[in-house]
Amino acid sequence: MTSAKNSSKEGWWQRWRGGADPAEDAALANLDDLGFLTAVYRKYLGRESDPSGREHYLPRVKTPGGRRQVIRALQGSEEARLYQERQMRIALLTQWENHEQRPPLPRLGVGAAGDMPRMALLGTCLLEGLLQTALARDWPVKHFLMDSGPHDPVPQFSAEDFDGVLVQLTLRSLLSMVAENGDGDLFHLRADVDWSDLRERACQQLQTQVQRILAALPDGLPVFFLGFLEPMPRINGLLGRNRQNTLYALIRHLNDALEEALTVQHRAFYLELNDLRLHYGDSTAYDGYVSHFTHGGMRSSRQGDLIHLGILEKVEAALQILRGDQQVKLIITDLDNTLWKGVLAELDEIIPLEVTEGWPLGYAEALLACKARGILLAICSKNEDISTRENFAKVWGSRMRLEDFCAVHISWQPKSQAIAQILAETNLLPEYVLFIDDNPLEIAEVSHAYPQMRTLSGDPEHWRHLLLYAVETQVAHVSAESARRTELVQAKKQRDAAAENMDRAAWLESLQLTLQVETVTDGRHPRYARALELLNKTNQFNTTGQRWSDAELQNWLAAGGVLLAVSAQDRFAPHGLIALALLQSNAIIQMVLSCRIFGLGIETALLAEAVRQIQAGGHDEFLGHFSATGRNDACRNFWQEQGLVWDAELNLWRGSVAPEWPSWIR
Repeated sequence: MTSAKNSSKEGWWQRWRGGADPAEDAALANLDDLGFLTAVYRKYLGRESDPSGREHYLPRVKTPGGRRQVIRALQGSEEARLYQERQMRIALLTQWENHEQRPPLPRLGVGAAGDMPRMALLGTCLLEGLLQTALARDWPVKHFLMDSGPHDPVPQFSAEDFDGVLVQLTLRSLLSMVAENGDGDLFHLRADVDWSDLRERACQQLQTQVQRILAALPDGLPVFFLGFLEPMPRINGLLGRNRQNTLYALIRHLNDALEEALTVQHRAFYLELNDLRLHYGDSTAYDGYVSHFTHGGMRSSRQGDLIHLGILEKVEAALQILRGDQQVKLIITDLDNTLWKGVLAELDEIIPLEVTEGWPLGYAEALLACKARGILLAICSKNEDISTRENFAKVWGSRMRLEDFCAVHISWQPKSQAIAQILAETNLLPEYVLFIDDNPLEIAEVSHAYPQMRTLSGDPEHWRHLLLYAVETQVAHVSAESARRTELVQAKKQRDAAAENMDRAAWLESLQLTLQVETVTDGRHPRYARALELLNKTNQFNTTGQRWSDAELQNWLAAGGVLLAVSAQDRFAPHGLIALALLQSNAIIQMVLSCRIFGLGIETALLAEAVRQIQAGGHDEFLGHFSATGRNDACRNFWQEQGLVWDAELNLWRGSVAPEWPSWIR
């Protein structure tokens, strides 16, 4: 079928889902008989058509009035009735989840509603329940049948047709490959099982399957592997030995091995399934209560549907995290009645246990967890500075230190003014900041000054859950640069302080700034993952603001693109990878520069190296692209300042002379 027909089919499908009569829709003229049958199966049965169904209905579709007859037949079937009941149940559960239940993945803000991700589901019939739930939620998904044996073919499809892939490996098939005589169902009940040998061979087979699947899938698409459902811990009875040398222990070990195997893959990720079982319960969801343990499936039930909805939410959140959408980069916290109970200045004696036990301890734990993910922390408090710093040390000791915060502002000035100084020190835009304060008046004052900034107040017992599990505080990878972000911001403050006592030329020379330029041509380069992160997180010095998916960037590199990656170090700290230039032929498609190292001439040095490589490739002239995003004013005049001239006809900048490499940069 042509792409035009596919587009027409999808447009018709969306209108039909909205209530249009399929038999009267003019777009039916663009559907062939098989496309029509596929669509009515999806609408009324929530699944793809099967061979026997196609054999039965296709001849009837071809007859006069046959399409209406097929619709009536499918619509009146028992399977259609059950599917409609499931849709209604899922709609009610979604409403209940949104209003009554604390969600597994909360959100700190309400973003613009986007299109549902296009997902390819790879697995056996165990995925049918998830498929039906996805279709009931109007997700554009397609289920490709695939078992987990070494010779089972991995489905082939184009990366352009999907946003991601969700894989569910079949536990039963995997165990059959390593258990004695190929018996993967009941082997665990035999007394002569060598559990140590079985674990080793099962993990080896699991890693082989993961590598085989990833090698066969299109490059660039993010791939999510669902963890195995773990049996209930009392698999050997109430008083039996359950945690060692049992099927329960083996499957927990396999999940550990699966996660470990995926940590070295920049495009593949482990999705935990058992936390959703804990969240929603599984007494009517897990089929191990009625079927055999190694089946590892999910039943159609209220709990099962909630778990399936949770899986879809995880996939959608994971894709948002990979894109870097609405990410929190800085958390600013108040102190009194926020990071401890009460107002310390009013206490006659400070007893740490009394002011930190309960929610303050959980809140502090969540803050430090966010810091470990690369999120900056800052303090903004209305208090007397010296005594509050002393009290902070008394309360938290070595558990939490002021050095954990990249900025500490304790004064009596309005908090919006203090936050303005924090934003200047961190070079961050307000929309990437979360401000937390127990006082709604302070929240209102800051929100008036910075309406784009997210805020958090109200019941402090909810803060820990939000900070640990909100989509906006999650990251896919913690790079070396991210892990040291607080240290790097503090180094920037030291540089700025040193500049106050020197003229600019002497200050720049004193930094002892050194650059290393690496050329990245494919996704296997060790700097690729950090480069992709920097591309999608940088806003202020970003000449086009373009965001790249893993697939897009890898395809661009495969088509001849070159990525120059610059790492920097000065006498205060090593800064890691902080600047990029994307080159294609004689064009500089995009340049980005971390806000931590503005004003040091690194962008000029990067341009000089980019032009050198372009000219070495035989081009006398080079081109620069710029698109205003509303957030990249920091580089609006960059091309002009570097001597390029504007070409209004081509809507880009032209240059022929490379800038001089800054003399203070080695």
